Amino acid sequence: MKYIEVPTTVAMSQNIRASAKAASTITQTANHGGLMANPALADKRLRQITTSAETGRRMSHAGVAKALGIFFVFALVGAYFGWGRGENGIITGNTNTLMLVSILSAFVVSMVIIYKPRLASTLGVVYALLEGFAIGVISAVYNANYRGIVAEALGATVCVAACVWFLYGTGIIKVTDKVRRVIVMATMGAVLFYGISLLMMLFGGPDLDGKGGVLGIGISLVLAVIAASTFLLDFDRIDKLIAANADASYDWYGAFGLLISFVWLYLEILNILGKLRGGRIR
Repeated sequence: MKYIEVPTTVAMSQNIRASAKAASTITQTANHGGLMANPALADKRLRQITTSAETGRRMSHAGVAKALGIFFVFALVGAYFGWGRGENGIITGNTNTLMLVSILSAFVVSMVIIYKPRLASTLGVVYALLEGFAIGVISAVYNANYRGIVAEALGATVCVAACVWFLYGTGIIKVTDKVRRVIVMATMGAVLFYGISLLMMLFGGPDLDGKGGVLGIGISLVLAVIAASTFLLDFDRIDKLIAANADASYDWYGAFGLLISFVWLYLEILNILGKLRGGRIR
């Protein structure tokens, strides 16, 4: 099997990373923009959900946590196979193709889940496997260049998510209609930024998202804050669905939203740590 030269590999990993983050932010925009960003639309959608009165099974925080744990297990399985294809820091042509297919397939699956939430229990597993594979390859490439960076990024992601949960749970930050709209608009801005960055790279331009230095790190920090803020929308939506007596099948839908936020935040933190260590993958 012929391997691609390292410079090409670096460019490919940057394109894939940008593609993965763009797909995550588009999914977040559709996810939160559709159900909870518009109060009137949110009320209508909440009235359309399947309730526990119809099935006898009610959505709960414990159910969401259990579903999220299962999604993480399958994401780790996908990451395991992805890691094996990138742990030496070199991506073959076949691996690059598989990554693109997995990201695009995961995006399509996520769109189906958003518009058919009750399918989240089955399609969410498929999404976790596909996304896990791509994240595994990206993580392996980073780790090959900066040893231990993946463990640091995972730990930081968990800590940030826990902090956001604390701020939301204690009421320090309240998700009002205004806050919700601001976060959704910020997420749409991130989509635009990733899109422009990806297009510029495809046509031989600079990687705006991969630049080091104060400006590059500052941009990544802003994107990481936006990614972290989407957890607020996830927590708020879960609480609203539970208050609306949603059926237990929505446990998986709530967990799916949390998984998307976790993936996006992890990629941003991984990017920031990479810049702090050396600016770019070399």
